[in-house]
Amino acid sequence: MRVVLLKDVGGIGRTGQVKEVADGYARNFLLPKRLANALNKHTLNVFAAQKIKRVKEQKREEERKKNIAKKIVGQTITIKAKADAKGTLYSKIGVKQIMENLKQAGFNIAAEEIRLTENIKKVGEYKIALNLAGEEVKIILLVSAGA
Repeated sequence: MRVVLLKDVGGIGRTGQVKEVADGYARNFLLPKRLANALNKHTLNVFAAQKIKRVKEQKREEERKKNIAKKIVGQTITIKAKADAKGTLYSKIGVKQIMENLKQAGFNIAAEEIRLTENIKKVGEYKIALNLAGEEVKIILLVSAGA
C-alpha cells in the first residue's frame, strides 16, 4: 500500500514522503495512529497544497531574516549588569539576555540564531555572531556595570 507519511516514522521515512509499505502495517499501525494517510488522488492533492504553503512560508521567513540582517549589521546593543570592582559580573550574560535586549531594540531574533563563542563574564565589548537566513552577521555587545 502506498502512504503519505504525516509524521516521521523510524525506519520508514520522514514527514511528507510517499512510501510503499505492507498492507497490514499500514492498516494496523500507521493509519490508526495517524502517522500516515493512504495515497489516493485526494490525499495527494491535499499534501501538494500543504507543501506549497510550507515552501511559501519558508521563503517569507527567509526574506524577513534577510531584512533584519541588513538592518542589524554593525548595531551596538548595551546590557547593564551587576559587577564587582574588577569588572567581573555576578552572573554571566547568556543567549537569553541578548535575545531579550535585541527584542527591546526591535529585532525579533530566535535564541538558536545567536552564536556565542564564549561565556560573557566580564564588563567589556564583545562581537556576537548572528546566523540569519544562512548569513553570518556581527553585532557589538557592550556590557557595562550597573543595574
